[in-house]
Amino acid sequence: MQALLRTPRAPLTFSLMAVFGVIVFGLAVGVLMQPAVQIVGMERTSELVCLQLAFTPERAAEVVLAFPVEARMGIAQLLVPGDLALAWGYGFLLAGLMGLLAMRLTGAWFRVGAVAMWIPLLASTFDCIENAFLYAIVVPLAENPDAVIAAVLPLMAGIVSTIKWVALCGLTPAFGFAGIAKGMTIDRSGTALLIYALLFVTLFSMVMKPIQDIPACF
Repeated sequence: MQALLRTPRAPLTFSLMAVFGVIVFGLAVGVLMQPAVQIVGMERTSELVCLQLAFTPERAAEVVLAFPVEARMGIAQLLVPGDLALAWGYGFLLAGLMGLLAMRLTGAWFRVGAVAMWIPLLASTFDCIENAFLYAIVVPLAENPDAVIAAVLPLMAGIVSTIKWVALCGLTPAFGFAGIAKGMTIDRSGTALLIYALLFVTLFSMVMKPIQDIPACF
C-alpha cells in the first residue's frame, strides 16, 4: 500500500479515482435514482436510513409500509441500481482524495494514511451488502403488505449498515480531518490546498448525513 503511494504515477492514479467517483456519483444521483426519487419523494428519502437500522422485521415493515403503495417499489429501485452506484461513487471519490492527502504526509501519518485511504471503499462494499438485504425486505412488502420477513434480513442489514456508518462517518473523517490539519504543516502548495478543501467539504457532507437522519429513527 505504501509502495503505491510512492510510485511516480500515484498522483495521476488517485486523481483519476476521485474523478471516476464524481462521475459515478453524478450518474447515480442525476440519472439512476431520479425516477425512483420522484416516486418516493425527495423529502422522504432520509427515512430510508431508519430502514437500514431497523434490526427487526416489525420495525422494517413499519418503515416500508409507512410509504404509499406506489412508493414502495420505488424504494426498491432506489436501492438497486441507484444506491449501488452511489456507494461506489462516494467510495472512489473519497479513496482518491484520501490517497492524494496521504502521499503528502510523512512518517506514521503516511503509514496510517496508506491504510486509511481504503476505508471508504470498504464502506462501499458494506453498503452494497446492506442494499442486498434491504432489497430482499422491500420487494416482498411492496408486493404484499402481509409478507413475512425473515428475522435475519433486517438484523444483518442493521449490523452491516452500522459497520458502514462507522467506516464512512467515523474512521474516514477521523483520519481525514486530522490528516488535513497535519498536511497544512507540511505542504501548502496550491494543489495541496485544493485537495484539502475538496476532502474537507466531502467529509463534512458525509458526517452530516447520519447526524441529521439517524436521531429521527429512535
